[in-house]
Amino acid sequence: MGVTIHRINLFFENMPGQLRAKRIWVGLFFLFATGFLALGVKNVVIDESLAAYFHEDDPVKQAYDKFRSIFGGDEYVYIVYKARDKDIFSYSSLTALKGLHHALADYRLGLPDNEESPLDHMEEVKSLINIKYMEASGNTLYSRSFIGDRLPGTRNQGEQLREEYRQKALAHPDFPLIYLSRNSQYGGIVIRTDFNAKKKMRVAVAGSGNPEPNPGGGSRFDTEDTMFPENSLFPEDSLSEVNGPALGSVLLEAEELAQTDIREYPKFMKALRAVLADPAYTDYLEFYPVGNPVLMDFFTTAVIEDMGRLMSLVLLLIVIMLWLLFRSFSAVAWPVLIVLITIVWVLGIIGWLNIPMSAMLQVIIFLSLSVGIADSVHILSGYLFFRNSHKTHAHALRAVMKKSGLACLLTSFTTAVGLLSLTLVPLKPISQFGLFAAIAVLFAFVLTIFLLPLLLDLWAPVSKNLLEKKDHFIQGWLKQVEGVGINRSRTVIALFALAGIILFYGLLQLKIDSNFVEIIKKGLPLREAYTLVDEHMGGTGNTEVMVDLKKTDALKDPRVLFAMEALQKFMENDKANRVVKTYSLVNVVKESFKALNNDDPEKYVIPKDPHLLSQVLFMFENANPKDRTRLVSDDYSRARIKLNSINAGSIEALEILGSIQSFINEQFAPLTKEYPDLEVTLTGNMALLAIMLDYIAWAQIKSFGLALVVISLILLVVLGSWKAGLVALAPNLFPILTTFGLMGYFKIPLDADTLLIAPIIIGLAVDDTIHFMTHFRIEMEKTKSIAKAAVSSIREAGQAIAFTSIILSAGFLVFLLSFHNGLSNFGIFAAIAVLTALISDLFLLPALIRVINLNFNQRSIQ
Repeated sequence: MGVTIHRINLFFENMPGQLRAKRIWVGLFFLFATGFLALGVKNVVIDESLAAYFHEDDPVKQAYDKFRSIFGGDEYVYIVYKARDKDIFSYSSLTALKGLHHALADYRLGLPDNEESPLDHMEEVKSLINIKYMEASGNTLYSRSFIGDRLPGTRNQGEQLREEYRQKALAHPDFPLIYLSRNSQYGGIVIRTDFNAKKKMRVAVAGSGNPEPNPGGGSRFDTEDTMFPENSLFPEDSLSEVNGPALGSVLLEAEELAQTDIREYPKFMKALRAVLADPAYTDYLEFYPVGNPVLMDFFTTAVIEDMGRLMSLVLLLIVIMLWLLFRSFSAVAWPVLIVLITIVWVLGIIGWLNIPMSAMLQVIIFLSLSVGIADSVHILSGYLFFRNSHKTHAHALRAVMKKSGLACLLTSFTTAVGLLSLTLVPLKPISQFGLFAAIAVLFAFVLTIFLLPLLLDLWAPVSKNLLEKKDHFIQGWLKQVEGVGINRSRTVIALFALAGIILFYGLLQLKIDSNFVEIIKKGLPLREAYTLVDEHMGGTGNTEVMVDLKKTDALKDPRVLFAMEALQKFMENDKANRVVKTYSLVNVVKESFKALNNDDPEKYVIPKDPHLLSQVLFMFENANPKDRTRLVSDDYSRARIKLNSINAGSIEALEILGSIQSFINEQFAPLTKEYPDLEVTLTGNMALLAIMLDYIAWAQIKSFGLALVVISLILLVVLGSWKAGLVALAPNLFPILTTFGLMGYFKIPLDADTLLIAPIIIGLAVDDTIHFMTHFRIEMEKTKSIAKAAVSSIREAGQAIAFTSIILSAGFLVFLLSFHNGLSNFGIFAAIAVLTALISDLFLLPALIRVINLNFNQRSIQ
C-alpha cells in the first residue's frame, strides 16, 4: 500500500510539469467543454410536484396514474375569493363573480381556432354560477346551474332572490366549505386542469363518435340547464356538454399519461392571474388561489429567482472570505473561476439530459461552490505555505500537489460516495440530487487538479504575510489551540463524550415529517393563502379513494353504496382525520332521490331497492352525464371518493390514512364474498406525501449506513491501519450526532431537505480528517513523535481546514435567506455540522491519537 501511495504522490507531483508542456491543448479542451455545456443550462427546469418524487415503476406512482387515467386529472386551482363587503351574495359580489366566471369560461372568444392559449389547460370551471343543483317536478329531474343567468337585478329588487340563494346554498349538503363559507364571506371557484392527465392514446369505437375538444369561439363550461323526463333517452344536447368520452362510446384506457412540461405551469398561472387582475373583479373580490398548479408555478419561478439571489450572495461572500484569508486577487479570481465552470458543467449536463430537478438544485450549486472552493483553498493554502518557506513557484507547486493531490482525490471520492448513497432513496428528486451532486464534486476535483496549476502559472498569489514577516491570523489562532488535544487528551475526550450523551438524547426526539406548504416561509402570500383556505373553507389537502369492484354494474348494488357512505361518514365525523368534506356517487344518489321525492329531507338516503337505485342512477346520468363520468366508470365497476382535508404533514397524514385503511378493511370485508377481486386504494396528494415519510425514514438509514461503511473502508485502506480508521471515524460521526441531536431538541423534523445533511456532512467532514491524517502520517515518518506530528499537522493542514470550514459554514448560512424553510433548516444545521467537524478535527482527533498511541508502527516519542 505504501508503494501505491508513493506512486500516486509522485504522479501528482509531476502533474504541473506535464500540464505545462501541453497547456494549449488542455486549455482548448476546457474552453470547448465549457462552451458546449453552457448551451444546455437554459434547458434546466424545476419540478416540485409530489408525483415527480416517485419513479415511474414505483407501485405508488402506478396506482396514482391508474386513478387519473380512469377519472381524469386531479390537479385543481382552487380560487377562494373574499367579498370586500363581507357578503358574497351582495349585488356587487355576485356581479363580479358572474363576470369572472364567464371571463374564464369564454376565454377563447375572439381567439383564432388554431391559436393555443395557456388557459387551454382548463377542463372545467365550477362556482356558484354553474354548480349543478338537482330539482324534480313530477317524473322530471332537473339539473340546473345554481345561479346561471338568473342573477339578481338591482340592489333592492334582488334582495329576496339573493337571500334565497344564500339559504339554498348553505342548506345544500355539498356546497358549504367548497363553494361558500359558513358565514358567506368567502366563496370558492374550482378549476380542474389537464396537467399530467392527458392520455397518450384515445381511440373511440366505430360509430360512437369521437369527441373533440371544444373549438375556439364558445364556452366550454356552459351554464345551461338540462332536464330529462324519466322515460327520455339521451338527447343530443346532453352529449354536447360532455368534455371527454361521449355517452355510449368506449375509449381505450391509457396505461400511460403524458407528462406535462413543468414550464407550462408558469404560463398558465400568468394567464389566469391576468384574468383575475381585472379591476371589474378586484374592486369587489380578493383572490387567494391555491392548488398544485399554483405551487408548481411558485416553485418553478421562485426557486430560480431564489437560486440566483442566494448564489450571488454566496459567491460575494466567498470572494470576501477569500480576500480576507489570502489578501491576493489571484487567490480570489482562480477559485471563483473554478467553481463557476463547475456549476456550468453540472447544470449543462442536467439541461442537455432534460431532467427536471427539484429545489435541491440550489444545494447542488452550493456544493459545486463549496467543494470547488475547498479543493482550491487546500492547494492555494499549501502553495502559500511552501512559498512562505522560501521555495520557488515551481517547487512550491510541485510540493503542494505531492502533499495535497492525493488528499483532494480521496476527499472528493469520499464526498461523492456519501452523495451517491442518496441514489438508494426511492424518491426521484433525492436520488437525482445524489447523482448530480456527486458529479459536481468530481468536476470540481478535475478542474482543481488539471486547470488550477496552469492558472497559477499565469498569475500566482503572493503571500502578504511573507512580505510582512508575520503569521496569518488563522495560523496564530491555531498555534494557541494546537497543544490542547495532545496535552489534555483525556479531558478533551471526556468533554466530547459528555456532549455526545446529551446530544444522543436529543437524537431520540428527532421526528421525520414533510409538509409541502409549511416549507414556504410565513408571511409570503402563498403561505397566507393556504392558511386562509384551511381556516375558512374546505381545506387544502386532497386525497382520493378508488373503489374497484372489477364487476360490471357493481356500483348499482345498494350494499356497495352503503359501505361507501359509511366510509365517508367515518372520515367526516372523526375529527382526528381532519377531513372536512367528502364527495362521491353516494352524494348525488341521495341528492337525486331527495329531489325526486319533493325535496323531503327524510329522503336524503340511498334507496335500498336495487331496482329503484338503478332508476335513480339512470335519471342522474341523463340529467348530469358530465359529473357522472367524474364519479363512476362507464360500466359502473369503479368509483371514486374525493376527500377535502386541512393541510397536514406526512406524520399526521400517515396516521390519518392508517385509520381510514383500517376502517376500509373492516367495512368492505363483507363485500368480498360477492366481489372477491375488490380493491379499495388510497391515492392522491395526501397519500403520496404520507408514503414519502416511510421512504425518507428508510432512506436515511440506508444512505447514511452505506456512506459510513464505504468511507470507513476507504479510511482503513488509505491509512493502512484499522486503529487509524477507527480514530478517523469518530470526528466524522460527532458532527452528525450534533446536527440531529440539536434538530431533536429544537423540534426541527427530518424531511426531504434535511435528509441530505448526513451523507453530505459525513462526506465533507471526512475531507478534513483525511487531510489531517495524511499530513500526520507523513510527519510521523519524519519526527517519530506523536505530539510533534500532530502539532505540525494542525499548523499545516489545520490552516486549510479552518479556511474551508469558515467559507463553507458562512456559505451554508446564506440559505437562511431562502423562502424555503427546508433549505433554511438545511443551511443552519449544515453550518453547525461543518464547524463541529472543524472543532472535532482540531481537538478530538489529536486527543484520540495520543490516547491510543497511533504511531503507524513507528517507534514514537510521546
